[in-house]
Amino acid sequence: MKSLRTFLIKPLILGSGGVLLLMGVLWLTIPRCELYREDLTWSPVLRDREGQILNVGLAGDERYRLRVPLAEISPTMVKATLAFEDEHYFSHPGVNPLSMMRALFGRLQGISRGGGSTISMQYARMRFQLSTRTVAGKMQQMLRAIQLEKYYSKEKILEAYLNTAPYGGNVEGVAAASLRWCGLECSDLQVPESVALVMLPQRPALRRPRIGQDEHAGTMAARKRLLVKLGHNDEMLADYRWEAHLLPRIAPHLARRMRSYDGPSTIDRKMQSAVEGTLHDYLIRVQEKGVSNAAVLVVNSSSREVLSYVGSADFFDAKIDGQVDVIRAKRSPGSLYKPFLYGMAMEQGLLHPQTLLADAPLRFRDYNPENYERDFLGPVKAGEALFRSRNLPALSLMQRIKGHGLYDYLQQAGIAMKHGPDHYGLALALGAAAATPEEMATIYASLADDGIPRPLVFRRGEMAQSLRRMPMLSEGTRWMVRQMLAETASRDPMAEPTYSFKTGTSQGFRDAWAIGISGQTVIVVWVGHSDGRSNPSFEGRGIAAPLMSELFHRTNALQPLPPPPPQVRKVELCAVTGMIPCEHCRHRTTGWVLAGVSPIVPCDLHRLVWVDQRTGMRVAPRDDDPMVKAEICEFWTPEFLELFRLAGLPRRSIPESAEVLSQSNEAPQILSPMRDHLYQIVQGSEQGLICKAKAAAGVSRLFWFGNGVFLGSCKPSEAFIWNDASGPCELHVMDDRGLSSRVAVMVERPQP
Repeated sequence: MKSLRTFLIKPLILGSGGVLLLMGVLWLTIPRCELYREDLTWSPVLRDREGQILNVGLAGDERYRLRVPLAEISPTMVKATLAFEDEHYFSHPGVNPLSMMRALFGRLQGISRGGGSTISMQYARMRFQLSTRTVAGKMQQMLRAIQLEKYYSKEKILEAYLNTAPYGGNVEGVAAASLRWCGLECSDLQVPESVALVMLPQRPALRRPRIGQDEHAGTMAARKRLLVKLGHNDEMLADYRWEAHLLPRIAPHLARRMRSYDGPSTIDRKMQSAVEGTLHDYLIRVQEKGVSNAAVLVVNSSSREVLSYVGSADFFDAKIDGQVDVIRAKRSPGSLYKPFLYGMAMEQGLLHPQTLLADAPLRFRDYNPENYERDFLGPVKAGEALFRSRNLPALSLMQRIKGHGLYDYLQQAGIAMKHGPDHYGLALALGAAAATPEEMATIYASLADDGIPRPLVFRRGEMAQSLRRMPMLSEGTRWMVRQMLAETASRDPMAEPTYSFKTGTSQGFRDAWAIGISGQTVIVVWVGHSDGRSNPSFEGRGIAAPLMSELFHRTNALQPLPPPPPQVRKVELCAVTGMIPCEHCRHRTTGWVLAGVSPIVPCDLHRLVWVDQRTGMRVAPRDDDPMVKAEICEFWTPEFLELFRLAGLPRRSIPESAEVLSQSNEAPQILSPMRDHLYQIVQGSEQGLICKAKAAAGVSRLFWFGNGVFLGSCKPSEAFIWNDASGPCELHVMDDRGLSSRVAVMVERPQP
């Protein structure tokens, strides 16, 4: 008997050893596989700066499928899934023999004893797209489950299952399902939502949520059983009602732009919501004006982070080409470049806010610019000219800026130019070079911050890379420009500035702009049609500025203007000329200047003269003659007297002198042509070289000479045309006192 037992046990041990050896060999030879299918794609997701979901798009196979780490899925959802699908998940090697035997005997007896598939097997079926209705298919499923278990941890397999399980319709994965069916992120799921969602993967077509319909009786019973297993006795938790929840669609243009990035963006959810709501309400109010589309960009100037991004009023409205992202579209900015032109002029010592500029007609060969209002103000303070966006003073400044000043500035600040500086000419100051709202936000953010241009930042945690090492404008100049653009209540000088802003209107009323700065917040507003159609309502100050103002208030972004930096000083100035007041200046004011840079000299406009009351003429002082009285007169130059006349504001002429012609010894200054410049005049045309000079007060006639030959004379307020100028030319002007100046230029006459 003993020998028989020994005879039977020995082969059994050898056979078992052989089976174990074979299984060991098979285990060692199982190849590695990827956890997810290679062709599996994920829904692009845009997250706010806190990591919360703002926008979810469709994956490549038209399904909503989000990939999230297991740690970000609610523990309640994980616990419910394991209790319902595979309560022994962490204790089997991918296949649970007991569950398989129980399911097999139940099927043989015609009684449902639950499924035998583990979570690993269920994921293997989805991962390898297996048909498991046959014995061969089931065996393959088990082998694949074991293969997954060999190379991946239980946590990774469970995470993959929860990310790809079907949850009804075109929704896969618990992250997408929780958003679509519960209106929650998967980290926020509680017991009722978790128990309801857990039922879906087994029968997604049958148990898919039907909004407004009662759940199937079998589903309700299954929920109650699961609640008991989880230790909850409140049956009311099983009565979860599905509600309609649209997947998040916030900032769709930015979501499309950042579809390959799944980390936190820089978008502030509250700011984005306030901007979208304000824009929606505003367009309803102005729709009778034919205004239907706008774009808004909000930037933190210190970090260059984009806080709000609205590429169009409605991404899904085909009537306005809503899917066109205007934030990245090149549009004419109108007058938005002018603040930087004025800043450069201040840096070069050409003006300060109280400097008088000429708002007067200009003519540059075949270019005859005019103001938007098609009028002339005559002499105007620089600050007022910038705030009111007068074109003609800006063009005069363009002539006086050294080199390719504004062009070089804009190019170095990040504006992509399609052409060279000669292509745009003086019209660059009026918006001849198109720019995107993103580019405009970039240069205005530098004006609001440290003057160093940096590209905008869209990803949380990234640092904006400097395009230059040194500021484009000094701290004092940046502060002065913002002060000139500061908005106050009805332009009341006693009111506290709330924000600085500039508007722009493109040629033909195709684009209306407004850009504001308050504290570290920069708001860019564009209003128009994506296809460039014009509308008389598309005017910056009238249609874009009100929206910008409302955005500042609705987003609580208003901050007072910071105090001036040390290099900015407040000084007393003549209220008329903006110069240092002399003893005869009756009206005085205060103004900001850059110490050591701003052109402030003693005022020579107001002078004390003695007038003979019998003749009305100026005479030498006579203390013994009661008919000779002292008067303070304004010695305006002929140029400014003509400006006042054109503006309908004539000034009293200086009394003629009976003894002296003028107290000024200033020679006339040639304004045009400019020294050492090249001028081209088309051969055979009727055009000539335009000659213009600024004469001293009291001068009534200018005499022009070309290459030593007398050409003619004109009034100081007029331009003289040198018709036959050609080649190297020396231009000489002399006033009626004998004072003169000269310039050398080159004139070419190319064939037409």
